[in-house]
Amino acid sequence: MWSVTAIPVLNGLQQGFIPLLAALLAGVILMGSMAVIVLSKKPRLRILHAVTAGIGLAALAMNTDWVQYVFGLTLILHIMYNLRYSEGAHLVLSCVCALIFIMLLGGHIVWSWPHVLSVAVLGLLYIGQLCLLGNDEEVETVQSEAASDQAHDVLGLPDRASLRAAFNEFRTLDPGPAMLVMIRLEGFEQVNLHLGREFGDLLLAQSANRIKQQLHSHDVIAIANGNDMARVAHLGGLHFVFVCGLSNQKHLHEQLIDDILRSTLKPFNVGNCTLEVSARASYVNCDEELGQFDNLLTCGFLALDSQPNRAVCAYQQQMQITKLEQQARLAELAHIDFRSEFELYFQPVIRHQDNEIEFLELLLRWQHPKQGILAAGRFIDDIRLAGLAVPVAHYVIERAAEIAMALRMDNIHMPLSVNVFGPEMLHEEFIEFLDRILLEHHLLPGDLIIECPSALFMSLDAQGVAMVARLRSIGVRLCVDGFGEAPLILAKLPKLSVDYVKVGRSLTAEHQQQGQFKSVVRGMVEMQQQLNSKVICEGVETQEQLNFVQSLETFAAQGYFFARPLSSVGMISWLKQWKLEH
Repeated sequence: MWSVTAIPVLNGLQQGFIPLLAALLAGVILMGSMAVIVLSKKPRLRILHAVTAGIGLAALAMNTDWVQYVFGLTLILHIMYNLRYSEGAHLVLSCVCALIFIMLLGGHIVWSWPHVLSVAVLGLLYIGQLCLLGNDEEVETVQSEAASDQAHDVLGLPDRASLRAAFNEFRTLDPGPAMLVMIRLEGFEQVNLHLGREFGDLLLAQSANRIKQQLHSHDVIAIANGNDMARVAHLGGLHFVFVCGLSNQKHLHEQLIDDILRSTLKPFNVGNCTLEVSARASYVNCDEELGQFDNLLTCGFLALDSQPNRAVCAYQQQMQITKLEQQARLAELAHIDFRSEFELYFQPVIRHQDNEIEFLELLLRWQHPKQGILAAGRFIDDIRLAGLAVPVAHYVIERAAEIAMALRMDNIHMPLSVNVFGPEMLHEEFIEFLDRILLEHHLLPGDLIIECPSALFMSLDAQGVAMVARLRSIGVRLCVDGFGEAPLILAKLPKLSVDYVKVGRSLTAEHQQQGQFKSVVRGMVEMQQQLNSKVICEGVETQEQLNFVQSLETFAAQGYFFARPLSSVGMISWLKQWKLEH
């Protein structure tokens, strides 16, 4: 019968070439193991290969079966190691070598193959390991270069990871008071839109240089940046961050923020174009959030987002609570019943001439089951985020029409104003809805006044102007709310015809700054009077403020001095009482 041992090669091995093959394999094992141990950067892998080589050499020297079995266990250790720490290619190699070893060991047991053949599998293992280690080194080099390129971005500034490392080292050495400061540049949208991103990138680079020029203090921590050191990191986009210790100067962060903001306000010269941008800043005490770097960055972003109208925002823990409350409100708005939870309050606008009511402003309130009665300012942004701006505007207008019809049935003719969020009033569907409501409730021209934010008029195009004209054509009067709080509005309003203009409460609140301030407000009032718009001052809370707005020759005033917002449920009785008293 034919036998596997009849293979000439195996017969030759059995006849005297086994010692020569064992010596050859011993040399391969020694050189292969040394090469793998030198090239490998993982201590556990080095130890594993050293043990494997030792047992392999022992198996060559000792012609006993139990050493073969121990050698097989080392191959199992290779498989287990690769399952936990390595890539798939290393695991495949270990499994293939283990299968070949099992076949050769089986040949040794069944057909008495030389035990040397079983150990020969180490040669395959080391050749494969050397090839894979070389490939891994190339991959790590490419990844290292990519990481290096990312760390040194087009602005030549370190990234978040570099800042994190510097921050952790700084806090370990100096746990004293420190502030993390975040700078957000603004105004790049228009540059990118009209001039292109190339101009935007050049402008960003110049802005970054101005920020760097303000950070020479040694109390600002240094960040590794290749072979150099930097004191500010670029988080990507328009955000920059630096950290300063306050042990030597308690208010250093405020001084640096002021210097940076003033430097960014100066015009930039980019490609023979003079461009202007602005910046905002937030700062977070490094002891907040247990000093965890990534959490501090989150707090910096939250401070900027929580106070979008402030140039400098200090992080406060209340902002986290406010954010959680907003998230809860958004979840509740998804299932809200407008009629059961929303209510309209009212506040009168009083004429100076005869101390009579010009109209009643209807103010939206949310009877929140947990947070109490919320003014519109608390949840307007939530309504926008929830996509409910149009449905809520429809509800408010419908309720206003119902109230106006109820007043008329009681022989009270009183115009009512409602606030809309802005953009929704410039759509054809909204105007058609409004026209239908006026007809269904038999409202006369002038019975309904729509108040819209002044910022809306900053971006009006020709179609927007036409939509505003259409609103007036169906008998709706318009009131611009918050006038004067956005300076660019002055160039837009002359193109429009509106019935009322409300001067922002911030201007009324600063009435004590007479002189130049008073002349500026008076100029605004005179300009609107020339356009046949009636000027109303909001936020009048004292007799002194009332005297001030009357001295400006405004038409009317509104505020707590006359009445606080009251529920519309008692509107009719309140109006009757007002007429008796006045």
